[in-house]
Amino acid sequence: MESNGTLTTADPYGIYSDYDEPVLLEENVLGIFFSIFPTVCYSLIFFVSLAGNSFLLWALLKQEDLRQTSSLLLLHLTMSDLIFTVTLPFWAVYVSDGWVMGEVACKLLNGMLFLGFYSYMMFLMAMTLHRYRAVVHAVTASTFKPNVHLLSAGLWVFCLTFSIPEMVFSETEEFNDAVYCIQSYGSHMPEYLVYYVQISIFFLLPFSVITFCYTRMWFRIRQCRMGKKNQAVRLIFLIVVGFFICWAPYNIFLFIHALGLQGLIPAEKLEQSVAFKFTYTISHTLAYFHCCFSPIIHILGAGKFRGHLNLSRGFRRFSVSQRTQTFSTHTSEALSALSMSGQTNI
Repeated sequence: MESNGTLTTADPYGIYSDYDEPVLLEENVLGIFFSIFPTVCYSLIFFVSLAGNSFLLWALLKQEDLRQTSSLLLLHLTMSDLIFTVTLPFWAVYVSDGWVMGEVACKLLNGMLFLGFYSYMMFLMAMTLHRYRAVVHAVTASTFKPNVHLLSAGLWVFCLTFSIPEMVFSETEEFNDAVYCIQSYGSHMPEYLVYYVQISIFFLLPFSVITFCYTRMWFRIRQCRMGKKNQAVRLIFLIVVGFFICWAPYNIFLFIHALGLQGLIPAEKLEQSVAFKFTYTISHTLAYFHCCFSPIIHILGAGKFRGHLNLSRGFRRFSVSQRTQTFSTHTSEALSALSMSGQTNI
């Protein structure tokens, strides 16, 4: 079986390969961990992400003004998370029982997963740039407003373009009496090149932009007299650190694997090590947690979404005038308070 480090491979490094008897017992025990741990995590991520992003979708469609750029970009980010999330039950079954859904489903679900993954990165970067303009360049942001619908359509087309090869080159393969859903690029393109493109465009670029923008925003916040300055600093810290925790281990893993594919490091010995398999499982699972990150930050960190959550659960009952007054107070958030034009929402 061809070694594969892509986002959806369950057992690319031969956890269940043939070993001598003493080693076989150890590998079977580790194999159980490598199977059960992702299955449990994928199931947990699915329920948390589905609940959180569904609530965000409801709040944006029913309670928010989608004519605002920040709300519309958040809507697209939420849709990206949901596209990614709906594939998780299939991967949970995959890592425990192998691929049982055929090659068409393998191609379709891989395409959906990478579309959700790529679009998440792009819309998160777009939201960051929008907030940066509203906070650091408030005057310019109030006079120049890009066509957000055209921008969003362009980002979806861009991400779909990169997702189609992942779908086309996905196939099922049988190995050691088990069926796998893998990406097999064959002679069409070097596998390591795919990883370098993914790392550079869908990690290094967004991470650099996010880090730069939020660092500048942090200094801008520190210079202003704000009642919610500490809250804004905490939100910025959580956004940058959370992004790094979710995606840095996985992309470091891909980079090491790409070096192995090029023969720059001893790939065969490395891939057969327990540490490498353990690193793959943990980094792979952490990357999947990204779809929980956005709803948690926006619901727990933003006053207006907490207000929507209280309303949807029936915790409070307001008259129309009381509700309007309360929501207007809640929507005066940390970062939007910096923008004199009131365009930024977290």
